[in-house]
Amino acid sequence: MVSRSIQNLSTEDLTYLEKLLGAEFSKINERNQAFKTKNGWCPEEANSKKLLRLINAVRSQKNLTRLEKW
Repeated sequence: MVSRSIQNLSTEDLTYLEKLLGAEFSKINERNQAFKTKNGWCPEEANSKKLLRLINAVRSQKNLTRLEKW
């Protein structure tokens, strides 16, 4: 079930949100890679998993929005 606010977002809004989440995900992965290179290990990053779930939710909503137009 999707809240009415998210459901009312346009495809452009969802694309922009996906772009922002992707950029943040990239930053976190870069930091993790630098940490791993420097220290030889990488701590478990819960934020990257959260961001992946959010990106997947935005993509699903985009697909749903696209299907509703048919």
